[in-house]
Amino acid sequence: MKAEHINPFINSVSEVFKSMLNCDVKVGKVEISEPKDCDEEQYIIGMIGMSGTARGVISMKFPEETAKKAVGKFVGLEFETVDSEVIDGIGELINIVAGNAKTKFQGHSISLSLPTVVKGSVYKLKNLGKLVWLSVPFSSEVGSFSIEVSFKPVEDPVKEVENASVSR
Repeated sequence: MKAEHINPFINSVSEVFKSMLNCDVKVGKVEISEPKDCDEEQYIIGMIGMSGTARGVISMKFPEETAKKAVGKFVGLEFETVDSEVIDGIGELINIVAGNAKTKFQGHSISLSLPTVVKGSVYKLKNLGKLVWLSVPFSSEVGSFSIEVSFKPVEDPVKEVENASVSR
Protein backbone atom coordinates (compact mmCIF):
# COMPACT_ATOMS: atom_id res chain seq x y z
CA MET A 1 0.00 0.00 0.00
CA LYS A 2 1.34 3.41 -0.96
CA ALA A 3 1.14 6.74 0.89
CA GLU A 4 -1.08 8.04 -1.90
CA HIS A 5 -3.59 5.35 -0.90
CA ILE A 6 -3.69 6.10 2.86
CA ASN A 7 -3.57 9.91 2.65
CA PRO A 8 -7.18 10.32 1.38
CA PHE A 9 -8.42 8.47 4.47
CA ILE A 10 -6.24 10.50 6.86
CA ASN A 11 -7.34 13.75 5.22
CA SER A 12 -10.96 12.65 5.26
CA VAL A 13 -10.89 11.92 9.01
CA SER A 14 -9.37 15.36 9.65
CA GLU A 15 -11.92 17.13 7.45
CA VAL A 16 -14.95 15.24 8.81
CA PHE A 17 -13.98 15.77 12.45
CA LYS A 18 -13.36 19.48 11.80
CA SER A 19 -16.56 20.11 9.85
CA MET A 20 -19.02 17.71 11.54
CA LEU A 21 -17.71 17.63 15.14
CA ASN A 22 -15.94 21.01 15.28
CA CYS A 23 -12.94 19.06 16.52
CA ASP A 24 -9.31 19.06 15.37
CA VAL A 25 -7.42 15.79 15.25
CA LYS A 26 -3.72 15.06 15.57
CA VAL A 27 -2.41 12.29 13.34
CA GLY A 28 -0.01 9.75 14.82
CA LYS A 29 2.56 7.53 13.13
CA VAL A 30 1.28 5.27 10.35
CA GLU A 31 2.20 1.64 11.04
CA ILE A 32 1.51 -1.79 9.65
CA SER A 33 -1.40 -3.18 11.65
CA GLU A 34 -0.71 -6.35 13.60
CA PRO A 35 -3.77 -8.42 14.61
CA LYS A 36 -4.32 -8.77 18.36
CA ASP A 37 -5.93 -11.73 20.08
CA CYS A 38 -7.38 -9.78 22.99
CA ASP A 39 -7.59 -6.31 24.42
CA GLU A 40 -8.76 -5.19 27.84
CA GLU A 41 -10.70 -2.23 26.51
CA GLN A 42 -14.11 -2.36 24.81
CA TYR A 43 -14.21 -0.81 21.34
CA ILE A 44 -16.82 0.32 18.87
CA ILE A 45 -15.55 -0.45 15.37
CA GLY A 46 -17.19 0.80 12.18
CA MET A 47 -16.17 -0.82 8.88
CA ILE A 48 -16.90 -0.24 5.21
CA GLY A 49 -15.76 -2.35 2.25
CA MET A 50 -14.61 -0.90 -1.05
CA SER A 51 -14.90 -2.46 -4.50
CA GLY A 52 -14.49 -1.35 -8.10
CA THR A 53 -11.19 -0.23 -9.59
CA ALA A 54 -9.76 -0.55 -6.08
CA ARG A 55 -10.69 -2.89 -3.26
CA GLY A 56 -10.20 -2.89 0.45
CA VAL A 57 -11.68 -2.01 3.81
CA ILE A 58 -11.55 1.01 6.09
CA SER A 59 -12.35 0.67 9.76
CA MET A 60 -12.54 3.23 12.54
CA LYS A 61 -11.83 1.90 16.03
CA PHE A 62 -13.09 3.92 19.01
CA PRO A 63 -12.74 3.16 22.72
CA GLU A 64 -16.26 3.34 24.20
CA GLU A 65 -15.66 6.72 25.91
CA THR A 66 -14.35 8.27 22.68
CA ALA A 67 -17.29 6.84 20.72
CA LYS A 68 -19.80 8.36 23.15
CA LYS A 69 -18.09 11.76 23.06
CA ALA A 70 -17.60 11.78 19.27
CA VAL A 71 -21.19 10.83 18.52
CA GLY A 72 -22.34 13.25 21.21
CA LYS A 73 -20.60 16.13 19.44
CA PHE A 74 -21.91 14.85 16.10
CA VAL A 75 -25.58 14.88 17.20
CA GLY A 76 -25.49 17.46 20.01
CA LEU A 77 -26.31 15.08 22.89
CA GLU A 78 -24.50 13.49 25.82
CA PHE A 79 -24.43 9.71 26.14
CA GLU A 80 -23.98 7.84 29.41
CA THR A 81 -23.84 4.40 27.78
CA VAL A 82 -23.18 2.91 24.38
CA ASP A 83 -26.67 2.44 23.00
CA SER A 84 -28.16 2.05 19.53
CA GLU A 85 -27.79 5.79 18.86
CA VAL A 86 -24.04 5.63 19.52
CA ILE A 87 -23.71 2.52 17.34
CA ASP A 88 -25.70 4.20 14.53
CA GLY A 89 -23.62 7.38 14.94
CA ILE A 90 -20.36 5.48 14.50
CA GLY A 91 -21.86 3.83 11.40
CA GLU A 92 -22.71 7.25 10.02
CA LEU A 93 -19.25 8.66 10.82
CA ILE A 94 -17.47 5.80 9.00
CA ASN A 95 -19.89 6.23 6.10
CA ILE A 96 -19.09 9.94 5.81
CA VAL A 97 -15.32 9.41 6.20
CA ALA A 98 -15.27 6.65 3.55
CA GLY A 99 -17.48 8.63 1.16
CA ASN A 100 -15.29 11.70 1.54
CA ALA A 101 -12.11 9.64 1.00
CA LYS A 102 -13.66 8.00 -2.08
CA THR A 103 -13.92 11.41 -3.80
CA LYS A 104 -10.16 11.94 -3.35
CA PHE A 105 -9.06 8.99 -5.49
CA GLN A 106 -8.36 10.28 -8.99
CA GLY A 107 -8.96 7.78 -11.79
CA HIS A 108 -10.80 5.24 -9.62
CA SER A 109 -14.42 4.18 -9.66
CA ILE A 110 -15.05 2.90 -6.14
CA SER A 111 -18.25 1.55 -4.63
CA LEU A 112 -18.77 1.42 -0.88
CA SER A 113 -20.60 -1.25 1.08
CA LEU A 114 -23.04 -0.44 3.84
CA PRO A 115 -21.32 0.22 7.16
CA THR A 116 -20.99 -2.55 9.72
CA VAL A 117 -20.50 -1.65 13.39
CA VAL A 118 -19.34 -4.09 16.07
CA LYS A 119 -18.71 -3.73 19.79
CA GLY A 120 -16.22 -5.77 21.78
CA SER A 121 -12.67 -6.38 22.90
CA VAL A 122 -11.70 -9.40 20.82
CA TYR A 123 -11.46 -8.88 17.09
CA LYS A 124 -9.20 -9.53 14.12
CA LEU A 125 -9.47 -7.81 10.77
CA LYS A 126 -8.66 -10.25 8.00
CA ASN A 127 -9.18 -10.28 4.29
CA LEU A 128 -8.90 -12.86 1.56
CA GLY A 129 -6.59 -10.87 -0.68
CA LYS A 130 -3.55 -10.88 1.64
CA LEU A 131 -3.60 -7.10 1.62
CA VAL A 132 -1.46 -5.11 4.02
CA TRP A 133 -3.37 -3.26 6.74
CA LEU A 134 -2.12 0.15 7.82
CA SER A 135 -3.10 1.60 11.18
CA VAL A 136 -3.24 5.34 11.85
CA PRO A 137 -3.76 6.58 15.42
CA PHE A 138 -5.50 9.90 16.04
CA SER A 139 -5.89 12.02 19.16
CA SER A 140 -8.50 14.71 19.69
CA GLU A 141 -10.47 16.54 22.36
CA VAL A 142 -13.02 13.68 22.33
CA GLY A 143 -10.28 11.08 22.86
CA SER A 144 -7.99 8.78 20.95
CA PHE A 145 -9.09 6.49 18.12
CA SER A 146 -7.59 4.89 15.05
CA ILE A 147 -8.33 3.89 11.50
CA GLU A 148 -7.17 0.72 9.83
CA VAL A 149 -7.10 0.59 6.05
CA SER A 150 -6.39 -2.01 3.41
CA PHE A 151 -6.51 -0.62 -0.13
CA LYS A 152 -5.32 -2.03 -3.42
CA PRO A 153 -5.96 -0.80 -6.95
CA VAL A 154 -7.31 -3.57 -9.17
CA GLU A 155 -5.44 -3.88 -12.46
CA ASP A 156 -8.33 -5.40 -14.41
CA PRO A 157 -11.66 -5.20 -12.52
CA VAL A 158 -13.57 -7.09 -15.25
CA LYS A 159 -11.12 -10.01 -15.18
CA GLU A 160 -11.20 -10.01 -11.37
CA VAL A 161 -15.01 -10.39 -11.37
CA GLU A 162 -14.83 -13.14 -13.99
CA ASN A 163 -12.29 -15.05 -11.88
CA ALA A 164 -14.23 -14.70 -8.63
CA SER A 165 -15.81 -17.86 -7.32
CA VAL A 166 -19.03 -18.00 -5.36
CA SER A 167 -19.41 -20.47 -2.49
CA ARG A 168 -22.79 -22.12 -2.07
